[in-house]
Amino acid sequence: MILSSKRVIGGFTTFEAEGHGFDFSQASAGERVRGRVARGFLVAVMPRGHASLLLDDIRKTWPVLHMTYWLEPVLEIGRLVEGSALRAEQAGVSP
Repeated sequence: MILSSKRVIGGFTTFEAEGHGFDFSQASAGERVRGRVARGFLVAVMPRGHASLLLDDIRKTWPVLHMTYWLEPVLEIGRLVEGSALRAEQAGVSP
């Protein structure tokens, strides 16, 4: 399964979202009335090269017309416990 890929460092987070203003051709009647479409949202932190490979995997195995992505640099990742933050370089992520 793509989402269990070793390319994702430390897991990932998903949540429900609503899309506004994009392609409504596949929207249900209720979604058309509300003006928004149910979507899923995934957040994962990984090295830039892994992100490109993961996107290629998704394009090949799960091509979804309305799937959108963006990449952002991560300067730091950690938990709010004393001394547990990692700089991006320590986590294997280049900003």
